[in-house]
Amino acid sequence: MSSFSGHTAELATVTVTNEPFWPDLSLAEFQKIYRLPREYTDELLINQLKLGMAWANKQLIDWKNEQIAAGYSSLASVPEDIQGCALGGETPAVLHYKRAVSNYAKAYLLQHYATINRREAAHNEAKESTETRDTLLTNAEDAISDFLGNNRVDVELI
Repeated sequence: MSSFSGHTAELATVTVTNEPFWPDLSLAEFQKIYRLPREYTDELLINQLKLGMAWANKQLIDWKNEQIAAGYSSLASVPEDIQGCALGGETPAVLHYKRAVSNYAKAYLLQHYATINRREAAHNEAKESTETRDTLLTNAEDAISDFLGNNRVDVELI
């Protein structure tokens, strides 16, 4: 336990199971890379990660079906010439998939941050703002585009 916050400093050692084609994801990796507040419960994080998986899986359903029709039963079995050469043990496809899921999940975690009991001095508007949420959702959509090898076009009203 942290003597300052009352929350544990340890990361969860949970693996969130995905559907068979897509990779399972580490809750600890999600917490660490996306700098999630320790105030979130593991159950909430797992739920949001599952929702992120469901969203990304739906976005990529046609690509997945093409790979299954070609005889590949999982993303891991898709050859590197299709998904890209491994970088640090993970292919670009896996990296983009994780980025899509994680950004989507974090975007929807923000709405819960305001309801967590914390001191007013610790209030951080950037953790909860609509702009931050929109940026995370855009990042998730960009990751799907990158996964599919599509060009991105971002349009903003002035």
